[in-house]
Amino acid sequence: MHGRDEGGTVRSVERALAIIELLGEHQELGLEQLHYLTGLPKATVSRLLHTLQEQGWLYRGLCDRRYRLCSGRLYGDPRQRFSRRLVEQAAPLMQELSERTGLVTDLSFFDGDDLHVMESVIPDVLRKRYPSNRLVIGLQASLFQSAMGKACLGELDSDEVQRLALRHRLSGDELLRAHEQTHTQGFGERTEGSWEYAVRLPFLIRAVALPIRSGGRPVGSIALHWPRDTHSVESVQQRHLGSLAETVSQLQQSIG
Repeated sequence: MHGRDEGGTVRSVERALAIIELLGEHQELGLEQLHYLTGLPKATVSRLLHTLQEQGWLYRGLCDRRYRLCSGRLYGDPRQRFSRRLVEQAAPLMQELSERTGLVTDLSFFDGDDLHVMESVIPDVLRKRYPSNRLVIGLQASLFQSAMGKACLGELDSDEVQRLALRHRLSGDELLRAHEQTHTQGFGERTEGSWEYAVRLPFLIRAVALPIRSGGRPVGSIALHWPRDTHSVESVQQRHLGSLAETVSQLQQSIG
């Protein structure tokens, strides 16, 4: 009996290591993909994933439900480790903010050149309005049009804004105006009617965002967004900007 138990334990370890190896190779995978790639029963894969998640090896995306290795298990690129850590620290705060406000909460990571969408939470009250294929995780958000981008622009000096304008082949004057608008308002606001992703929503949205700072520089932003026909920017600013600022403050403390 002892031998069989030991053998079963070894097999479990081998299977868990196979999952970790696949995630290291592919960066992110869902349950169905891991079931296919490992050849294991889906229930077995699910149990292994749950155990690895409990032991701090894996993070499961709130929006796309894909599994990724946790930041503490990554080696090599420090920027990738930091962006993963940002997501892991932000996730519970975003869930709380989204449920408290009834609005969608998005997280971005700014690498100094581009803005990457890292996580998103849709509250239950809005879930029926959003299509199931709204998978923007991993896509780049516009520095000029998105609220998240403008929130980061507002933290940069004019020379850096001009550099980004050249890099993205945008008008420097337009970016500087967006920069000035963010400074005046105190938050980033999405350009009305714009949408920069290939996956489109069946309605227009509005959004406001605040920057996340670390080491004296912007490393991303958190946005609240909502269907345009439900609220004005002014009403969301008055009712929820304080909650957004509190969430950003808690995240900045947690990432040091």
